[in-house]
Amino acid sequence: MVIKSLSATVFMLVFSTAVHAVPINWVDWQSSSAGTVNGAIGGIGVTYTGNYSFVQTGTGTNYWTENGTPAPYTGNSVIDNAPTASEMIALNLSARHSITFSEAILNPVMTIVSMGQPNLPVSYDFDTDFSVLSNGVGYWSFANGGLPGTYTLDNVQDILTGNELHAAIQFNGLISGITWTSSPNENWHGITVGALSASAPEPGILVLLGIGLAGIGFARRKKS
Repeated sequence: MVIKSLSATVFMLVFSTAVHAVPINWVDWQSSSAGTVNGAIGGIGVTYTGNYSFVQTGTGTNYWTENGTPAPYTGNSVIDNAPTASEMIALNLSARHSITFSEAILNPVMTIVSMGQPNLPVSYDFDTDFSVLSNGVGYWSFANGGLPGTYTLDNVQDILTGNELHAAIQFNGLISGITWTSSPNENWHGITVGALSASAPEPGILVLLGIGLAGIGFARRKKS
């Protein structure tokens, strides 16, 4: 009975921690030069390499506003807070892009603003497995009649294609870098990245599991 009770308790703690949205530590983009943008997520360095149209490092228009329902970035069970205002890399040409982290991050997230146009789809072909968390009504959704943009997802090739898409996606696993190709050329579409606070609640989940397993082991020793 003690073992069953401990197992149930651990399961409930893990489940309740996993299903709630948590604050995201968004990257602070700090400097840019030809083909490179540098930033940080807390103490983790973040480097973007590739072509870009412009970079926001905390000033200018906030394109991460959520202008309707559903919310494009927080309308899911993972992300609790929209990206930091005016922190963004705007892409425009068909090109190869990469983001590298100085330390691997567990299940990082990426948000996207205005990917494609109503009659011009734009694709991101990733080298990393990901899932779409949410899409909704964002800054440029008026171009789509105030409605969420549309998208298609190729889970086999890891390709996301959007028409005026404002969305949040999450990469799966312990990630030290993300590479993708965007096509075709478009006016611009913006991205930023973030990590679950303190690198997750996942490490917290692991602690809970460890406590639970230790308790189960203690109960078994006591019973024997």
